[in-house]
Formats: sequence, structure tokens, C-alpha cells
Amino acid sequence: MALQTLRKGASGLIAKFFLVILTLSFVIWGIADVFRGFGRSTVARVGGTEISADAFRSAYLEQLQQIGQRMGRGLSPDQARAFGIDRQVLNQLVTEATLDEQAARLGLAVSDAQVADAIRSNPAFRRPGSTSFDPAYFQQLLRANNLTEPRFVALERKRMLRAQVLQSYAADVRAPTVLLDAIHRYEGETRSVSYLLVTPQNVGPAPTPTDEDLRSFFEAHKAQFRAPEYRKISVLALTPEALAAKITVGEEDLRADYERRPDRFGTAEKREIQQIVFPNATDATAAAEKIKAGASFADIVTERGLSAKDTDLGLVAKADVVDPRIAAAAFALAAGATSSAPVDGRFGATLVHVVRVEAGSQQPFEAVKDQLRQELALDKAHRELLDQHDAIEDERAAGSTLAETAKKLGLTLQSVDAVDRSGQDPQGKVVDIPDAREVIAGAFDADPGVETDTLQLPKNGGFVWYETNAIIASRDRTFEEARAQVAARWTEEALAKAVEEKAKALLAKAEAGEGLPALAASSGLTEQQAPGLLRGRSQAPFAPDGLQKIFDTKVGGLGIANATPIPARAVFLVTDISPPTANPDDGATADQVSQQMENDLLQDYLGHLRQQIGVSVNNAVLAQSVGTGAPN
Repeated sequence: MALQTLRKGASGLIAKFFLVILTLSFVIWGIADVFRGFGRSTVARVGGTEISADAFRSAYLEQLQQIGQRMGRGLSPDQARAFGIDRQVLNQLVTEATLDEQAARLGLAVSDAQVADAIRSNPAFRRPGSTSFDPAYFQQLLRANNLTEPRFVALERKRMLRAQVLQSYAADVRAPTVLLDAIHRYEGETRSVSYLLVTPQNVGPAPTPTDEDLRSFFEAHKAQFRAPEYRKISVLALTPEALAAKITVGEEDLRADYERRPDRFGTAEKREIQQIVFPNATDATAAAEKIKAGASFADIVTERGLSAKDTDLGLVAKADVVDPRIAAAAFALAAGATSSAPVDGRFGATLVHVVRVEAGSQQPFEAVKDQLRQELALDKAHRELLDQHDAIEDERAAGSTLAETAKKLGLTLQSVDAVDRSGQDPQGKVVDIPDAREVIAGAFDADPGVETDTLQLPKNGGFVWYETNAIIASRDRTFEEARAQVAARWTEEALAKAVEEKAKALLAKAEAGEGLPALAASSGLTEQQAPGLLRGRSQAPFAPDGLQKIFDTKVGGLGIANATPIPARAVFLVTDISPPTANPDDGATADQVSQQMENDLLQDYLGHLRQQIGVSVNNAVLAQSVGTGAPN
């Protein structure tokens, strides 16, 4: 992380390809030799350069830390090994050492001035918003990443030398125009076809198999009907919903909640309100007396030279009025009325006028009582959830099984007699358990009697505990057990065979000279058109391999293409092949192809260097360095 941050501004070939090359698997480079006679502190030797176990482990732990930060959780040694992190890190170190050896063989060098210029031009060493190198900020970053200036300068010099090696071989590779034109023609070519779609519905009802047919089919495909491995598991789910079902909420609490928030169950009354805020109480009282004497609120507005934006509060609910005193006065008046006396408002003495009233609506208490009961019980359940969680954990810590824990705490334990890895029971029904995917995966990883980790439900904050009670091994089913499945599979294959035979018969007639329209009429099918098909682009009803079959056929050619839904077949005639329009100036494609060419060249070059220089790996030390008994 540190060096990646510090090298953020690096550009050119090294920035574009070096990190890609370094993360390639050892499968590419073929580094798998075990060497003897080396010290226990050496992981690999590249020419005359040794990669120490300490250097490898430091890079390995840094890589694990970066991955852990991105994933939000750490990786176990087994997980890291499964992902091949050990090989990726060693591959990076070996590649760097290979380039260092080649730079030395070529006599390459980088002056102090060049290194200084590279550091000064690196945007990573500019404070946010600044356009120039900041020495103090540079030193601050070095300290934050546990680097000294000499150490970083040495690392930067090596990076620049490696870049020179790479640039000497694959700098600025450009895809030739003839290749780009070929790619454009290949990807942009379109084909149009006429076709007859043959489906199981077009071949009549499926034949009825005899008992002998089914038994023969079963014996020939016995492995397909084998019962999978099952697990017998117990599941204890602690959810707010489950707790809420056992909580009683009294009538008084329900009514109190209803009256506290009446607007939840209806539409609040709204009023169109106007107001005049006076500089003092004397002016406000005088205006109120004029209104009592016959003047209107509008007359006072005109007299004081006010506009609508000075007086109008709009059509609002009581809760929307900022000043509670103004709200109380306004919602106590009738439509068209003005407050008889000034209101001591937040911004001064105020006269309030109600233009009109829009009545609200309210559901009665009895209509919403059940909803309130559920909400209040669920709210209380959320508050009790952690207490119940702790009680369950205490019981588990004391050695109680889930069944004993559930009985003691009055909770419901769900027992599943058999579930396979896909979450189905022996009858093929999906087992309904909370967080089924994680629970079933964990149950298949655990042995009977072994305590498993608690799972937290992301949706409602609940928890799930589970135990693997027994392992039910995979076995061969008897014919009678599998009869229904055998009959279904036999019928599927019979229909698929009938579809294939009908498609082949239609193709034979078409190749003999009978046109698709005539074939459609005689077979009860419909001739359909599919214009402008593009290579590699899914388009119904053709399956991907069926579409490829069409693009392998010349104009005027006939064939059978796989179609969807399986086992449908399309008997097709290629009616047109259209080349694409002139090749556009597609810079993105050119860059992508050029980059791939550069990558290929660099892979070949680094593989050649490795063979020339010689690379040996001590797998025993590598395994010890990552804490495993054997290398990946």
C-alpha cells in the first residue's frame, strides 16, 4: 500500500503493464523447481540474487493487509493459499529480481538527477490543490509509510531501471491497421437467416415408457439418480419477528401510541395561512381594531405595502408551521377568519388569517389496532434481542446443546432431518431456514458435535445458531425410489430425440431442394426471419453454439442450430451475409489490442529472461514463510 501510494504518479510502460505482469500466476512462468543446498532463510534465487524469507514474508503480509482492507475482513492462511496469494507475491519478487539482474547485465544506470526529477514530478508528492512538489509533504508521506529518504530513492532507482529494461523491448507497441480491420470485419459482419423452429410441442405427445424401458434407462444412467450427501441439522433462529410473536402489548399502550401520532393513520388537516408581522405590538393592535371595525385582512396588507411573499405561508399542516404559537392560532380559526388580537409570535406581534381549510381524514383506532400491536411488539423485540443473544451464548459456553438451550429459554428449535448442498430435502423441496445459504454451507463444513460460528442476519439484525447433528452419506437410489425422476428424464430424452429426428428430416428435404416455405406448410411450422445477426451476440431463439453454427455456414447454406429453450432446434437457411461499414476510428479498440500485444510481448520476454538468468524456488521455505505445511 505504501509504495503504491508513493508511486501513484508513475506513468509510461512500467505503469501500464508492470503491475499486471507481476500478478500473473506461476503457472505462466513455470517456476516450480525445488533447490537444495540453500540456507533456510532463502525463498528463491534469481541468477545471483537471493530473495530472503524475511523479504518475502514482509511483502506477503502487506499484500494480505491490502486484500483484507478491501474485503473488510482478514484472510486465513488457508484462504490466502487457496487464492494463490503466496505464489502471486513470490512471482512479483522474482520478476523484480529478474529485471534487476537484466539491468545489471546490460549496464543500465539512472543518475541522481534523473531520480530527483522523477520524484519531483510525481503528483503523489503534491499537497491537495497544489501543482508543485512539496518537500515537507514528501517527508511526511515517507514517515507515514515507515520509509527513509535514502531507502525510497533506492527503490525509485530500481523501479526506473526496470522500466528501462521493459521499454527496451515493448515500448509503444501499436496494433497494425490490417489487424484492426480484420477485427472490425469479424465483429461487425452480420448474417440473416430464414428458419423453422422445432420444439417438443411440434413432435406430438411423448411416448409412454414401459416398465422395462424405465428400468433399462435407470441402469444405464444410475449415477445420475444417486442420492446426494445430506446433513441433519438443528437451527436456532433469534429474530425480532420471532420474539415479537411472544410479546403482549396492552390496550392502553396501543391507544396511547395511536393518540401520540394521529397523522400516521390518515391525512392531516391543512390550512392556507397568511400572516402580517408588525414591528411592535401597538401597530398590531391598531390593525386588529381596524379589522374589527370592518376592514379586511387584505386591506391591511395593501395599507402596509406588503406582497404575497411577505404574508403567505402556503397550504400547510399544523406540524409544518415553524412557530408553534402561530400554528395554534391559525388552526383555531375558521376559514376566512382573522385572529381577533395580535399573536405573540417568534418574530414579533402577528395577525394571522386563514384563507381556506382542507379537511384531513383519520382511520379509527379499531381499524389500526392490530398494526399498532405488531409495531410495538417488534420495537420491544429489537430492544430485547441482544439480551436474548447473550443468554444463548452463555448457555452454549456452559456446554448446552442448541436443543437444551432452546428448551431452557423457551425458544423454537428448527430440526431439518435431511438437506443437501443445494438446500433441498430428499423430496426436492427447498428447505426454509433463515440465511439458508450460509447455514447449509457451514453445516457441510462442520462435523457432528462441533460448535459452529454464530451468523448475524443482515436483513433484520437477528442471529442464527446451527449444529450438524448427522452426516447422511451419498448412496445409490433403488429404482423404486427414483422411479418418478427416471420417468421424467426418460420423457425428456425421448422428446429431445424426436425433436432432433424431425429437424434432421426437415434438413434432408431442404437439402433435396424443397424450400422452407413449403416445408413449413407441410409440417405445420412457421417460417421465421432473423435479420442482422451479430457474431457472439445472443439473439433468441438461437443458443450461443447455434449462432456460431450459423456464422460457420456460407450464404445459401443450410444447417441445424441449437435453439432455446432446450431441446429446440432451428433448421436454418443463410439468406444474406453483410460486411460491416467502413472501419470507424475506434481508438478504444486500437488501445485495447495494442495493450494486449504489449502484454504478450512482455510475458514472452520475461519468460525468456527467466530461462536465461535461472530461477530456483525453495518450496519448503516458502511453505514455512506462509505458515502452511506444503506449498500451493
